[in-house]
Amino acid sequence: MITPRQNDILNLIIEMFTQTHEPIGSKKLQTLIDSSSATIRNDMAKLEKLGLLEKAHTSSGRMPSPAGFKYFVEHSLSFDSVNEQDIYRVVKAFDFEAFKLEDLLQRASHVLSEMTGYTAVVLDVEPARQKLTGFEIVQLSNHDALAILTLDESKPATVQFAIPKNFLKRDLLILKEIVDERLLDQSVMDIHYKLRTEIPQIVQKYFTVTDNVLDLFDYIFAELFKESVFVSGKVNSLEYAELKTYQFLDDPQRVALALRSSIQEDEMGSVQVGDSKEAALADVTVLTHKYLIPYRGFGLLALIGPIDMDYRRSVSLVNVIGRVLVMKLGDYYRYLNSNHYEVN
Repeated sequence: MITPRQNDILNLIIEMFTQTHEPIGSKKLQTLIDSSSATIRNDMAKLEKLGLLEKAHTSSGRMPSPAGFKYFVEHSLSFDSVNEQDIYRVVKAFDFEAFKLEDLLQRASHVLSEMTGYTAVVLDVEPARQKLTGFEIVQLSNHDALAILTLDESKPATVQFAIPKNFLKRDLLILKEIVDERLLDQSVMDIHYKLRTEIPQIVQKYFTVTDNVLDLFDYIFAELFKESVFVSGKVNSLEYAELKTYQFLDDPQRVALALRSSIQEDEMGSVQVGDSKEAALADVTVLTHKYLIPYRGFGLLALIGPIDMDYRRSVSLVNVIGRVLVMKLGDYYRYLNSNHYEVN
């Protein structure tokens, strides 16, 4: 454990280093700490011995080590901090008309990446926690049809499919009846289980040839099991991480899995400083923050950046963007759920 003065010295060195990325000497700290230069140097040496500071090769100054950044995050960083100067810029960035939920989530990732220079990821509500609340089939022609799936009474998804050649006209109605009876109002997790256990037995009662019907079920519902992932600033990762991190960002489902595992069920926010279990994120900082999607649950806002990032600034931006996103989502869903009358 370090002393209060040593903690202040560590915090100041981190704050100054993240602004200049230059080693910090005792003389720079003397004007900010009421102690002699010798005392400050002694404390810096103790912090170095504890592994919280590193000595620069080109000067007598010190810079924070990964362990020092981690100590700062765990003991001094406020996860509720907000920089008021960021609010106007973020609100202005969200001043647009969103035609679908994805527009807002993509904008959030773009704004966070642009304002930090790092990589931003936004996740929708975890698929397993969503519920199928509506299902319709619209026949487009003799050969194809459109399945319309509604999640949580507010998120629609459409899947166009070719009608199996051996289908009779009533078979599409039977397919819809099976979904209405067995899958409607079920969670996505339960649907995944029933498609493997219950649905094959039900299909045998109505169809002579079942393979293509089961394949059709799988095709229609496949998208429900995938994470909705919005990544911005992927190229930025090449400036602070290895190529494996950049390549990792090309796999949205793997990204989502790693980010969800970085935060506990009862946490609203988390910061991992170079200790992710995902190898591609082991040498970077992963900052995650849950945000509320009205009527549906929690999504995840994440920032991936260097270990020597400006943590106060990054946390502030994540908080501001998260709050503005929740506000815009509230407006979006209130609009969807209200009655509209067009006046000519």
